[in-house]
Amino acid sequence: MKKILSFSCTFIIVSLLFFGQSISAEVDMITVVYDELIEESIKESDEGIELLSTQSSPNSYQMIQSALLAGETEGQFDTTELAYLEVSQLILQVLQENPEIMYLHSWSAWSNGNMEFNYSIPTPLVQTNQQLLQAEINTVLASIIKPGFTDFDKVKAIHDYLALNTAYDYDNFLNDTVPADSYTAFGALINGIAVCDGYTKAAQILLDRLGIENHYVVGHSNGVLHSWNLVQLDGHFYFMDITWDDPVPNIPNYVDYSYFLIPADQLRNDHQWNEANWPTATSTTYSYFKELNSKIELDGYYYFSSNVDEDKLYKIAKDGTDKQQINDVRAPYFVISGDWIYFSNYSHGGYLFKMKTDGTALEELNTVHSTDLTIEGNMLSYLDNTTNQRNTLFLESVIDNPITPPTTPIGIVVDSDKMWTVTFSHKIDWTSISDNTVVVTSADGIPVAVTFNLDSTETKLLIHAPQSGYTTNTNYVLTIENVMSQTGQVQKAKKVHLFYVR
Repeated sequence: MKKILSFSCTFIIVSLLFFGQSISAEVDMITVVYDELIEESIKESDEGIELLSTQSSPNSYQMIQSALLAGETEGQFDTTELAYLEVSQLILQVLQENPEIMYLHSWSAWSNGNMEFNYSIPTPLVQTNQQLLQAEINTVLASIIKPGFTDFDKVKAIHDYLALNTAYDYDNFLNDTVPADSYTAFGALINGIAVCDGYTKAAQILLDRLGIENHYVVGHSNGVLHSWNLVQLDGHFYFMDITWDDPVPNIPNYVDYSYFLIPADQLRNDHQWNEANWPTATSTTYSYFKELNSKIELDGYYYFSSNVDEDKLYKIAKDGTDKQQINDVRAPYFVISGDWIYFSNYSHGGYLFKMKTDGTALEELNTVHSTDLTIEGNMLSYLDNTTNQRNTLFLESVIDNPITPPTTPIGIVVDSDKMWTVTFSHKIDWTSISDNTVVVTSADGIPVAVTFNLDSTETKLLIHAPQSGYTTNTNYVLTIENVMSQTGQVQKAKKVHLFYVR
């Protein structure tokens, strides 16, 4: 969170035009810049912000909240509830509890109850972006929340979605050029780029929509202004810092859990905040997550390679009980299909192995250093670290004849001259397009000589079939990963498409 905060206060006698009426009177006024207020407030308390109680000013809270949620430039507060010098503390309360409010830059409050709001982007765009954000919230929740989810499942789904689909706006942070969007949930959920405030407010909005009690927390980390979430589950509070669980620079398909549902004792190691302003978090129920490296959920358990035991494979119940070692092998990369675990055996050269989920029937599948394993249907894909090429195995015949493709079509059925059009959200850096980032392989893992070009918008990648066309009655795999935008953002998630040529 890069926002630097202090506040300026000016008392004047004004003759002004407000709400369309001409007023001539002696009126005191305060003008406050949001960025400056937060830092000054935190400095004064060393750790956090003292907020005005909502209960003491319910009318003013509602009046300010309604105006800001609508992106209004004018508003009022109730002078019988509070003085104009107290309005800023109430506005901070409104902002911390309503993350849908975006882009507020500064405000002025008069002693007669009138207010003026200024935004960091044009007012019509504020209102448009608020509408777009609401639509995106609905889309995201529909995609990540499944029937039967517990509140824990919902919190974890939100944490993982934001870590996987948002990149920290690191270059702009370093250059002190962070745009307004990156401080908002709009930046995290729609642009996919944010600083800590964007991550925190996006999680807050999604949790609010699901009815899960949570709080926006602001303080410092490593001497820098920062924000994160506080979440209640089963009567206990836990801290969650999604920003710090998303690596910088961005690593596609990777989520850390070092700051997922942790107690205050653990967070105090590198975060500072005014603890009196928020509920206490003491439960260690989910502290086991910091041990999880690669992990897969199956039948109420997490299967994981251990951060504290040389990436050896374990499983643990989702409530943190019944931890068991599966087998004494090192497996930083693994996938599960049915009753089988397929993994890179770092106790044996990183070769591809498989074993039953109970750790029995250990078997070697190849003799190359294999990483970055993925499964689509019955197709296992892995990266050969020697050749830097992706290879494919079909799981139903992986032992008897691993390079024989099945006769059944898998994926989309296309013609032999099929041209793929892949649309990106930002203009593509053409230098990032290569045989390593955009790969078509046959079912036996042999690369196919496709060609690429960009359309005139530079957002669409066209992938042309080989000169002689694809072989008919054959399955293929299209893999797209680590493509970069012209602003240096790396593709957030690897895409694998299966197709069959008729």
